Amino acid sequence: MSDNFWDVNLAKQDEQAEELEIPKEKEESKPIVHIDVSLSDFPVGNWNSDNDAMHIVQWYNDNRMAVDEKDLDFFKAKSGVKYLSNYSDAQQILDSAIETLQEEGCTVWRPPYYDEDEGIPLTGVTTFSGLVGGWTFAGIWCAVSFIALFFIGGPAIADLGTSDWTPTDGVIIDSGVDSSTDSEGGTTYCLWVDYQYTYNDRTYGGDVVSYSKDNSCSSWAGEADEKYPPGEEVTVYVNPNNPYEAVLENGLSGVDFFVCCVLPFPLVGIFLVFGMLKSTFATIVSAVRPDSIQDDAV
Repeated sequence: MSDNFWDVNLAKQDEQAEELEIPKEKEESKPIVHIDVSLSDFPVGNWNSDNDAMHIVQWYNDNRMAVDEKDLDFFKAKSGVKYLSNYSDAQQILDSAIETLQEEGCTVWRPPYYDEDEGIPLTGVTTFSGLVGGWTFAGIWCAVSFIALFFIGGPAIADLGTSDWTPTDGVIIDSGVDSSTDSEGGTTYCLWVDYQYTYNDRTYGGDVVSYSKDNSCSSWAGEADEKYPPGEEVTVYVNPNNPYEAVLENGLSGVDFFVCCVLPFPLVGIFLVFGMLKSTFATIVSAVRPDSIQDDAV
């Protein structure tokens, strides 16, 4: 009878243990939600930089179940990508982001650049508006830069052309600085100089310091005339083909510092145009043939 007692109780304990394990098995077999997001859903033409990968990181953080946001380094470590340089690297980053959402138990997710009011993805619209904004900015930058270059760069080029002019003796007749105050209280100073010089036994008069500094005005030249006090003997550089043309500062030394600050802006404008051409081409290619970027990366 005791044997039957222990056999019955052991059987009951086994049944209870099996019942306790059933919920655990059901919990472990919880289905994984399929997250249907691809690289073509993002407004990126060429996946070749960490900045491009930030679109994926931002999308993950918008849909995450975890409390804390994750950064790009987390997904690099998870996917094994050290630096995003092609389509394949971007796909690994996206796969790791999707896998992380699935591990967190994400059941509801939004596609990239989802408009909550309209309820539709905005990938194409965002790309188009970005191109329009980029081209508008690049166009305005180039227009202003090249107009400034036309008016300011011309005198600078003329200064460089004086580098081989003939030096001769001269004397400062008079000099001064005219000042004016704008509506905001700032003061602008304009240098002027009159001088005489002798060339081939003839006396000429001049008033040009250099072509880019001729009537040069700035907010820091209040005592600019101290360099050319009346009666000061100076070297004057004369155009041998036209002795009536002369400058006090020739070649590169005559180029105004302000001009040097303006010259880089057109170069920046050229880089902006090339960048926009590259982005526009990549966007068109990805829209017309979204698989071509992946083929090129492979």
